[in-house]
Amino acid sequence: MKKITLTALALMASAASFAQTTLWNGEDKELGTTGTGFWDRCTPEVVENPTKDAVNSSDKCLKFTITGTDWEHGDVATGIAGDHPFASKRLSLKIKKDDRSNVRVELTYKNGDANAYKKVAAWYDGDGEWRTLYFDFSTNGEFSNPTEIAIYPTTDNVEGEKVVYIDDVQIEDLPTVGGVTLDDVADGSLNGNIKLAGTWLKGECQNVDGDWQKVEYNDFGKVNAKLSDAVTSVDMRGTVTKDVDVNQFFKNPNTIVYADKAYDHANVVVGGNATNVVLTDANAFAIPENFTAASVTLTRTLREGINSFVLPFSVKPDELGATELATYYNKSEGNKVTFVKKDMTTGVEANVPFITCDVAPGKADEAMALNFTNKDFVVTPASFDDAFKGVYAPQKANGLYGIDNNGNLHKGGETATINAFHAFYQPAVGQEVAAAIDYFTSETTGISAVTTTSSAAATAVYDLSGRRVADSLAAGRLAKGIYVVGGKKVAVK
Repeated sequence: MKKITLTALALMASAASFAQTTLWNGEDKELGTTGTGFWDRCTPEVVENPTKDAVNSSDKCLKFTITGTDWEHGDVATGIAGDHPFASKRLSLKIKKDDRSNVRVELTYKNGDANAYKKVAAWYDGDGEWRTLYFDFSTNGEFSNPTEIAIYPTTDNVEGEKVVYIDDVQIEDLPTVGGVTLDDVADGSLNGNIKLAGTWLKGECQNVDGDWQKVEYNDFGKVNAKLSDAVTSVDMRGTVTKDVDVNQFFKNPNTIVYADKAYDHANVVVGGNATNVVLTDANAFAIPENFTAASVTLTRTLREGINSFVLPFSVKPDELGATELATYYNKSEGNKVTFVKKDMTTGVEANVPFITCDVAPGKADEAMALNFTNKDFVVTPASFDDAFKGVYAPQKANGLYGIDNNGNLHKGGETATINAFHAFYQPAVGQEVAAAIDYFTSETTGISAVTTTSSAAATAVYDLSGRRVADSLAAGRLAKGIYVVGGKKVAVK
């Protein structure tokens, strides 16, 4: 086999261990300048990029013309000084050549006065097009921090003349979560809304000293072990990625992933839009940013009669198979809790707890799929102000009051729970309450019937969320806006 050396790099320790180090990009580096370290073998030239494409749109790149025994000539590259910058243990480069073959990098490790070498290969399948190749050194011990790197365009026999183009040779960033290196995150510790940064990769290369040994790397599988089922969103925008395994983000099936490109999975938001969102009331939900979904499916318990709800988007009665929707008004007349029916045409706004006044016959007290189209999701609130509160994560419900399908309140006992996308009533301190039962059920206990009204205090003024703001329009000065009086919208100017 004829040994063909393309180039070697002197790695200058000019970057901190968490920062990406560019060894060559052709745009702001020139041959022969400090820090490039390219050998002069194989006649290196800085040239115009012959084929700009989505992989490499740079104006310039490095060209090598390989003929005969060019590999034998050239100066020895300068060794690295100071701290090694290879914290991520990964090198990437863009390469364009005519033949498919393995591209090899040779790692040099200074061991006393002698050099030791380790070879790692990655497959090029570009057929004359630009490709980005990744080389992982994490399994190579002391060679994980090389003092010198040589790049070979092939591991096969080469005859005649070959032209190879190289660009964007760089040490990749470490993958991080919330500013913490992925390897330093404890298993099962991540929850809520998390943000990724750095370079996230899935793939393989080969250690090629002697028998070839496959080296697999998968940051997405690794982060899956770090997730709890309480992670509600993953922001991966701005990361460098290869072969994204988006399935690994959904330990909680309600997780929303904010990404720069679409993937074949529900709950992925790109540019503020999601094609399909699928949710269940058995898991937590929360979003830090608004977005629009073309299609939404929510699976939750639905029964004939009254149901409690809170949703991250606005909804009208017919979308829930209900005749009317009502929002909390106040507590009055002993233990009676009053709700106000909403305008049939406007429905209930996002993140406002409400009840369905009736659901069409045939609905059972079981999990059902509710389908919606073109919904604007709104950031999840940290809390709810009124005594009637929405639930976006399953929780214990000891001491909280659920509503059965007949409109009766039931106080939860020690084993009571309530699922996401439901709502409960929480009485004020000292307020008269009824005896506890073990679970929220549909059994009638005779506790304080829930009533709905379209005419309670007919002149009373409500905001568009159903909250009473004045006894009448004349009772006091109201801010400009739209209000509801006697079931009709009124504009205050």
